[in-house]
Amino acid sequence: MYPILAILVKEGKILTRDRQALAILFAMPVFFILVMSFSMEGVFEAGSRARPMEIAVINRDRGLLSREIIAVLKGVEGVVLVEAVNGTPLTLERAEELVRGGSYPLALLIPEGFSKEILNFDHHGAEKATVSFIHDPGTNIRILGGIKGTIQGVILRRTLLAALPGRLKKTLAGARGAFSPPGFLPSQGQEKEFDALLAKAILEKDNGPEIAFLSRSPRGQATGRMPSATEQNVPAYTIFGVFFIVLTLASSFIQEKKEGTFQRILAAPLSKLSLLAGKLLPYYLVNLLQIALMFAVVVFFFDMKLGNLPALVLVSLALALAANGLGLLVASLGKTEAQVNGLSVFLAITLGALGGMMVPAYIMPGFLKTLSLFTPHAWALAGYQDVIVRGLGVPQVLPEAGILLVFAGSFFVLALARFRFR
Repeated sequence: MYPILAILVKEGKILTRDRQALAILFAMPVFFILVMSFSMEGVFEAGSRARPMEIAVINRDRGLLSREIIAVLKGVEGVVLVEAVNGTPLTLERAEELVRGGSYPLALLIPEGFSKEILNFDHHGAEKATVSFIHDPGTNIRILGGIKGTIQGVILRRTLLAALPGRLKKTLAGARGAFSPPGFLPSQGQEKEFDALLAKAILEKDNGPEIAFLSRSPRGQATGRMPSATEQNVPAYTIFGVFFIVLTLASSFIQEKKEGTFQRILAAPLSKLSLLAGKLLPYYLVNLLQIALMFAVVVFFFDMKLGNLPALVLVSLALALAANGLGLLVASLGKTEAQVNGLSVFLAITLGALGGMMVPAYIMPGFLKTLSLFTPHAWALAGYQDVIVRGLGVPQVLPEAGILLVFAGSFFVLALARFRFR
C-alpha cells in the first residue's frame, strides 16, 4: 500500500501545482451543462407557453373574419402575434425584412378581400382564398411545421364557422326544392329522406370555401423551399470542426517554447511578426483545406448545393482567420500544455454551444441569444446559411465576413500584447 500512497501523493502535488489547468478541468463541464441546459430548453419548449414563438402578421384584409382569426390566434398558447413594431403597423416589405434579418422566424399574410371571398363563396368560377406564410429558410423545419399547422387549423375552423350560415341556407333551399315547391317543407313521409339529403349536402367537401396555404421565403432570397437537414447542419459542423485547430495550434506553440525553438530561430535576422506569420500560415491553410474537404464530401454524397461560391469562399477565409487568431490567443494565455489543452477544449465546446452549433440560436432564451452575438461561431453560421440556405451572394455576406475579421483582429491584438517567446 505504501508505494501506491506515495504515487498518489506525488500525482496530487503535480495536479495542484497547475491550479489553472485544474480549474479549467472543473469549469468546463459546469459551463457546458449550464449552456446546453439553458439552450436545449428551447428545443422542447419552442412554441409553448414558457417559450412562445413570435409571428409577424400583415392583415391586408381588415374584414370581420380576418379580425376574428387574429383574435383567436392571440389566445393560442405558444404563439405571440406581432402586428406593429414601435407603434407602426407591419407592411409586407417590413415583415419580409424582419424575417430576412432573423427577428422573426415566420410571418403570416392575410390578403385583401379575404373575408369577402369566404363569406360570398360561390363554386362557379370561384378561386381559392389564399393565405401566405413567409419563413426564414434557416429555421428548423419541425418547429415551423408545428406552428404553421396550428395557425392553419385555426383559420380553417373560423372560415368554416363563418361560411356555415350561407352554406346551410343554400343547402336547405336545394333540399326543399328536391321535394316540393319553394317555401314548403317535405311531407311527413319524406322527412327521413330529406334529413339524409341535407346531411349529405352539408358533409360534401365541395360545399364550403377552400383555402390555399402558400409558403415562401422573403423576396431576395433565392430558396423558395425549406432547406434539407444537410443544408442546415453541415455549416454548423464545419465551423465546429474548424475551431478545433485552436488546440493543435496552441499546443504547438507551447511545445516550441518548451524546446527553445523560438529562441534559436530569433537568433537569425528575422522579426517576431515574421516568425508568427510563418508559424500561423500552415494552420490557416489546414483550416481552409478542412472546409473544402467537408463541403466536398457533402456535395459528393448528398448532392448539396453550395450556392454562390465567391461568397462561400469569403466567409471561409474570414472564419479560418478568426480560428487562427483564437488559437494564438490561447497560446499566449496558457503557460503549460495542460492549461492550453483545457482552455482550448473549453472554448471549442462552450463557444460552439453559444454560437448555435448544437442548438439553433433563435430558440435560445433571450440572454443566450444576445450572448451568441459575441461569438465568431454565430456570425460564421449566419454567413454560411446566407449563402447555402438563403441563396445570397457576396454583397449580402460582407457584414458577417467583416465581423469575423473584427474577431480575428481582436484575437491577434490581444495575443500579441501577451505573447512571450520563452
